[in-house]
Amino acid sequence: MLRYIGKQILWLVPLLLLVSILSFVLVRKLPEDAATAYLNSVNAPLTEEALAAVRAELGLDKPLSVQYGRWLRQVLRGDLGYSYQTKRPVAEELAEDLRYTGQLALAALGWVLFLSVTLGLLSTRHPNGLADSVIRAFTFLGASMPKFWLGFLLVSLFSLRWNLLPVQGATSWKHLILPSFTLACSYIATYTKLLRSSILELQSQGFVRYARVRGFSRRAVTLRHVIPNALIPVLTSLGLHLGSMMSGAVIVENVFAWPGLGRMCVSAVNARNYPMIQGYILLMSALFILANLAADLVCAMLNPRLRLGGS
Repeated sequence: MLRYIGKQILWLVPLLLLVSILSFVLVRKLPEDAATAYLNSVNAPLTEEALAAVRAELGLDKPLSVQYGRWLRQVLRGDLGYSYQTKRPVAEELAEDLRYTGQLALAALGWVLFLSVTLGLLSTRHPNGLADSVIRAFTFLGASMPKFWLGFLLVSLFSLRWNLLPVQGATSWKHLILPSFTLACSYIATYTKLLRSSILELQSQGFVRYARVRGFSRRAVTLRHVIPNALIPVLTSLGLHLGSMMSGAVIVENVFAWPGLGRMCVSAVNARNYPMIQGYILLMSALFILANLAADLVCAMLNPRLRLGGS
C-alpha cells in the first residue's frame, strides 16, 4: 500500500510538469494577449508604445521559453506569481476561492453518495416494479438536464415562487443547498444507475446465495457483502469525476453567484490573466490526481482482496 502511494505521488511530478507546459503554451495562444486585455480594461488607447510598455512590465516581451523557465522557477519556490488584475499573489487568491468551491463540491458529494445509495437500493428491492420504474425515469431526466437550466428552475421554484431558499451568495448553509444539488444532480443519476446494475449483478453471485443458505438475512447479506462490493466501481468512477466536479462548478457558481474557482477562472480568461489561469489549471490537475488516489485507497479498504502496488 505504501509503495503504491509513493509511486502515485512520484508520478504526480512529471504529470504536473507536462500539464504546466501545455497550459503555458495554449494560454498564450488565445486570440487577445494580456497586454491588450489590460489596456482595454482601463480604457487606455491601444498604441504600440502602450502595448510595448505593458508587455515589458508583465514580462511578455521575452521569448516563450524564457517566460516559462522564469515561471517554473517561481513555482518550484512555491510562488505562483501575481494576478494581473488585483496584484495579489495567485496562491492566496486560489486558496480563498478553493475554500468555497471545496464546500460546494463536498456538499454535492454528500448528495451523490446519500441519494445514489438510497435510490440504488430502493430500485433493486423489486426490479422492474413501480419504484424501480420511477427511479429509472428520474435518473434519465437527471442525466439529461443541463446544469444551467436546472439551476434556473430551482431558483424560480425555491427562491422566487416559494421563498424557501436564498437566490445567491455564500453566507450561510442555506445558500449551499441549491447550488450543491444542481451540481450533484447528473452525478446522482449516473451513480444510481451504476449502483443498481452492480447490486443486481452481485445478488446473482454464488457467495450471496451461499450466505442466504447459511441463514443470514437479506438485510445482513446486503449490508455486509453486497453494498461494500457494489460501491467499488462507484467509488472508482467517482474518483475520476471528483476533479471534473470541481472544475465543472463553473456554470453552477455563475448561476448562483457563488464565489469560487469557477467564477474566478471565467474572470481570469476574459482578462487574459495568465498567472491565474495557469495556477488554476495546475491546482485542478493536482486535485484530480489526488482524488483518483483517494478513491483507489477507499476501494482497497472496502475490499481487502484488492491489493495495491503488489503489497
